[in-house]
Amino acid sequence: MKQATKLNQIILLIQSLSKAEKRYIRLYTNLQNGDKHYMVLYDLACEDFSAEQIYKKFCSEVNEKSFEMAAKHLYRVLLDCLVLLREKQDIQTTIFNYITKAGILFERELFNNAFVELEKAKKLATTYENDPLLLLIYRTELKYLSTLGFEGISEKELVGKQMQINDVMKYARNTNLHLQLYDILKHRITYKGYARSNKQKENLNDLVLSELNLIANHSYQGFEAHKLHLLFQATYYLNAGNYKSAIRFYQELIALFETNRHLILNPPIYYLSAIEGVLNSLHVAGLYREMPFFLSKLKEIGTGNHPTEFLMEVQGHSYLYELSGLLNTGQFEAATHLAEAHTDFLSKKASMTRPETQLKLALYSSILHLCLGEPSKARKSMKKILGSDKSFHTLPSYKTARLVNLLIQAELGNYDFFANEISSIKRTISYEKQMYITEKLLFRFLMAHPLPIYRKDREKLWAQYQKDITHIRQDKYEKQLLKTFDFTAWIESKLTNIPFREILYSE
Repeated sequence: MKQATKLNQIILLIQSLSKAEKRYIRLYTNLQNGDKHYMVLYDLACEDFSAEQIYKKFCSEVNEKSFEMAAKHLYRVLLDCLVLLREKQDIQTTIFNYITKAGILFERELFNNAFVELEKAKKLATTYENDPLLLLIYRTELKYLSTLGFEGISEKELVGKQMQINDVMKYARNTNLHLQLYDILKHRITYKGYARSNKQKENLNDLVLSELNLIANHSYQGFEAHKLHLLFQATYYLNAGNYKSAIRFYQELIALFETNRHLILNPPIYYLSAIEGVLNSLHVAGLYREMPFFLSKLKEIGTGNHPTEFLMEVQGHSYLYELSGLLNTGQFEAATHLAEAHTDFLSKKASMTRPETQLKLALYSSILHLCLGEPSKARKSMKKILGSDKSFHTLPSYKTARLVNLLIQAELGNYDFFANEISSIKRTISYEKQMYITEKLLFRFLMAHPLPIYRKDREKLWAQYQKDITHIRQDKYEKQLLKTFDFTAWIESKLTNIPFREILYSE
């Protein structure tokens, strides 16, 4: 279909709209005169039809000739509305407007009025720590003063204004260096996973030393630099397995946001990182009773007036943290009720989340069925991961999914599957140069299948694993793998005949 590309762009744009944005678009278009065929197209796109269905329905309701014009016009209307909304909501646009007004007034020789508008812009840019615009305002002010021959300003005052520019540039550079270090740290963790040993933790020393050097050599610490420093330290300690320190830094970060709410972005991506950082730390440390307060904070973010895709991401993460807390404490019935309550989200809206979140949603669905003794249903959920394109293969949770899949195959009696799959996983791990002790133990356990029938034989086998499992449960690095699924508890359950949920609950 010729217009498929433009129509797909429109569909994606409409799917990303918040309720407030959709309401504004209705109000805006109601004020417009003339033919509104484009709104027929808008209504169809809002009903979650496919591109082909929308095209056919539009042609039957209006006509084929009007489709191209309606699609182009609707695309323009959507962008115009979003820009108009941004002007009302975005503080950066307000600052720009003051600067623009100052330029217009200066051109018309209303010099005092121009400086008044610049002063308004300066106050806002300072309050919201918008360094690029603050730099533009200071330079514009100096340009105007130079044009007027520096009338009424002393040399000392002129030098003071020039030094303000230097200070802003220094602070902006410092903040940018903080951001670069945090982004590199985040990238390493995202694609290489958390540290599995002291040696891997030491590989981050270059970033840690650079970050500490930044803090030591810059006396001025505004909100942005302080925020990035806390984010970096909290993320590093979480990666290093020091969960108490990670939680402390994340709590400091949340307190910083709470006292500077006007500086929280829309969408609040860094505030979200702080809340999720605490939840992740509590999750790994097994402090599930401490999670409800921060889960409520996460859900609060999900009720804000933010882009739809961001809200879907927040909803997905909120569900995953709550579900994992129930599963890891053996509360399988409560986990089932939670999954049933999110059926609409999981079936219709999960595709709007990022690939890593989609992978985790499918993985936890598979884990839930495995815990309930439903391996066939677990395998069905797992197929969504293993049968996907290669976009999932580079994500950290993909390898965990392959490990869980081995347990599913064991429950289904597909033992012939183990040798090749374990060899494949080992090859993948060899590139990472470090294997979890849990992985080695799990492979040994799986290769012992089918397990002995008699109780005494299983008890002997359990005696061989018990010491290693005790060591694993005390290792801070192993907890990063066990937070998704407790493989050690599964092995213990199979060899001791103690119900899986009881072992999880006792831990």
